[in-house]
Amino acid sequence: MHARNRSTAQRGISALTVAGTLCAVLGAFFIGIGLLSNRFFDDLNRDIAPPSASAEERAIYTFERVSRWEYFDAARISRPALRWLSRMEHASPLHVSARTALTAGADQIGPCGSVSRSLIVLLRRAGIPARKVILYTDDGVGVHTVVEVAIDGEWRVFDPTYAWVWRRPADGGIATAADLRADPALFSTVLARHPQYPLDLYHYRNVYHLRWEKLPGLPWIRSALERWRGKEWVRSIGTPYLYERPNFMAGLALWMAAAVALLLGALHRHRLEGRAAPHRPRRAAPGLLR
Repeated sequence: MHARNRSTAQRGISALTVAGTLCAVLGAFFIGIGLLSNRFFDDLNRDIAPPSASAEERAIYTFERVSRWEYFDAARISRPALRWLSRMEHASPLHVSARTALTAGADQIGPCGSVSRSLIVLLRRAGIPARKVILYTDDGVGVHTVVEVAIDGEWRVFDPTYAWVWRRPADGGIATAADLRADPALFSTVLARHPQYPLDLYHYRNVYHLRWEKLPGLPWIRSALERWRGKEWVRSIGTPYLYERPNFMAGLALWMAAAVALLLGALHRHRLEGRAAPHRPRRAAPGLLR
């Protein structure tokens, strides 16, 4: 019986070691894809606008590039590994990565998430602050995603899914969420280009920077935080940038899993070796033998 238990424990240690090694290798693969994507984004940024472009000029040029999005088709990617990865991303419950959205196309359902992600990543790589904005209905349902870009000390609204920005009539500047919330006439100018734009749903009365219903339990956390700190504070909580880089997020998660598996394997091996060590009786003190 002891030999059988020892054999079972050894198989468990081997399984943990194999699982940890596999997670480490896969993690390195995803991290490598993320680093290669950085080079892709930097090359694309150089093509989009010259280094001398102002923050607003670069934001507009990048917005125009991202707004020419298409629906997902993996056949647009020539490299087999990246094509396989894009299919994995498209099949996942999360949005495709920015690189996949820019090369293969955006999600078939809810493209606003991956299109907005592309704009955020490109601008952040260029050193321009940008953040995700989720528009919620009065019933608390997230229905659309846009992007805010920091220009001249204000967060200006860009809707890359509809290739649209709102211009303030007073100064011609790109409008903020507060401008759109305060001026219904300005907000409705989008109908000139997009007559079917759902103004009653895509309003700016309930703006958040984190999609709270994305994971189980987050809506409850949001409600608790709103009772504790207030709605305005909760609305200011942003989506972590790591979420916009799913390859890095997957790679780090796999490395953490690898570390846990290898650590558990090492601990079990140490315990097993301790049990297998021969028992040595204590030697009595010389004075006690006399």
